[in-house]
Amino acid sequence: MKKLILVCGPAGIGKSTFCRKYEADHPDEEVKIIAADEVRMAMTGGYDKFPPNHNMMVVYERMIELAEQYFSEGGDNLTIMMDTTMLYDERRSYFLRNIRGYERKELFLLKVKDVKTCLERNHLRKQEKWVPEEVIIDMYNCYKDPAPEVAKQFDEVKTFYVD
Repeated sequence: MKKLILVCGPAGIGKSTFCRKYEADHPDEEVKIIAADEVRMAMTGGYDKFPPNHNMMVVYERMIELAEQYFSEGGDNLTIMMDTTMLYDERRSYFLRNIRGYERKELFLLKVKDVKTCLERNHLRKQEKWVPEEVIIDMYNCYKDPAPEVAKQFDEVKTFYVD
């Protein structure tokens, strides 16, 4: 079964680490991780660079193209992990509307009990990937669980506390 997993959480929470651990823990699955940071870096030449006018939609569109490409090339045990903040339902629904064909869709909500964990982890990354602290705090405060009508679009919604 081809599976799509949206991995959500504010900057610094550990989405990429979580995805790599999932991949290591599921050797029977053909896991492909599509990370917004990596796609943006490939498009702009740096983790600290953004598309013109900070238009992240071009990054999201490329992520969707990659998911479609992997779908057409992948086997029946393909798992795509979309690693980007997706702090609210509008963005989650955008990916669901635009990525088709996957038999199973899961939403993984990564959480911590205190934003300080994200701030500390942020500084463990390469310096060019550091996110300003006020941006992380704002992301943490804006992060919302899915509304029931959005949650029902997924086969499963899981919450993981990663602190």
